[in-house]
Amino acid sequence: MDNKRLSGKTVYLLAWLILLCGCILVQTGTADYMWQMIYQGIYGQPGETEHGKIYRDNNREPDVYCYMDYWETQIQDVCADGEKYGQTQAESTASSDDDKSDAEDQQDKQADKKDKGSIQESRKAVTAMSDITDSYIDMDADTLLSYCYNAVYPKCVKEDELNAENLLGKDLSLDMNTGGYKVLIYHTHSSEAFADSRQGEVDDTVVGLGQQLADILTNTYGISVYHDTTQYDMLGGTWDRNAAYDYSREGVAAILEANPSIEVIIDLHRDGVPDDTHLVTEVDGKPTAQIMLLNGMCRDEEGNDVDYWSNDNKVDNMSLALQTYLAGRANYGDMMRRIYISTCRYNMDLMPRAMLAEIGAQTNTVEEERNAIEPFAAMLAKVLLK
Repeated sequence: MDNKRLSGKTVYLLAWLILLCGCILVQTGTADYMWQMIYQGIYGQPGETEHGKIYRDNNREPDVYCYMDYWETQIQDVCADGEKYGQTQAESTASSDDDKSDAEDQQDKQADKKDKGSIQESRKAVTAMSDITDSYIDMDADTLLSYCYNAVYPKCVKEDELNAENLLGKDLSLDMNTGGYKVLIYHTHSSEAFADSRQGEVDDTVVGLGQQLADILTNTYGISVYHDTTQYDMLGGTWDRNAAYDYSREGVAAILEANPSIEVIIDLHRDGVPDDTHLVTEVDGKPTAQIMLLNGMCRDEEGNDVDYWSNDNKVDNMSLALQTYLAGRANYGDMMRRIYISTCRYNMDLMPRAMLAEIGAQTNTVEEERNAIEPFAAMLAKVLLK
């Protein structure tokens, strides 16, 4: 009996001792350090790979994009929502002048407020690409990958392909001195619709978005567009998303052969997400679907080239996506999701300036989708027009 009481007291004292030690560890911050050491022992150092960089397998965003705070903390001179987040070098120097009077400060604030209002009223006058890309041009591959891409399988993109100076230095502007169509918009998955799409109403599908984009590029920016409305996902007689890429490849190749003036092709889609995911933000006070661009790397998950997916144009594809993404981020903030890196090809080998764009998802409304097209056209025009 005494042994049992002694054993009970021992357990009781040990429990209190463990609780006391736990409180001490938490209060001193030692607990966090211990958990960090355990985590690193299992998963390795944060950002660690065989080369000691962040270029790693788990460098990916989750199913729903977690918005980066990088834009507010690291790139202070990148424009957002049509205005500078931070001061220019001249403004910074002026604001540090000790002799500056309060009256002058007040005048500067009023001038800044007036400038912001005028910029907000003319959002289409987006910032020059050179200003947008300045903060990225010297980034190494790992940093560029981390901030601009969602790489589920990062091994399928090589570091030399993520050369910021090369990608951002390419002149992607159209030759507007020649006639004919300049841009081809098509839809490999033409049946993709939205949360409140009317049954059988083409305008409520991605085809309707494509027509809206074609109209804005043509009428607002003077870019002649060929809009291919072929239902490639139904050409076999039944709905087939996989065979659609074979059908669209044949169709687009024929259009390009008949229209050699075309310099850019855009395969316009909407994303497929969990039913409780809503890819929406606000632009000009309107609920607006978010956009994700995609690059197909023609490699397997381990980074091995796949011969039947070869694409000599992949770096040019990446350049178009990155420049458009940065133009969008600079002027419309989180409207742009990070560029998705995929193993596949998606017929992007057909042209150097080929793009696959996902406008929102099936959970967005038609209104949210349509509200995204004018900003999308503006960022495309910024890249494609000198």
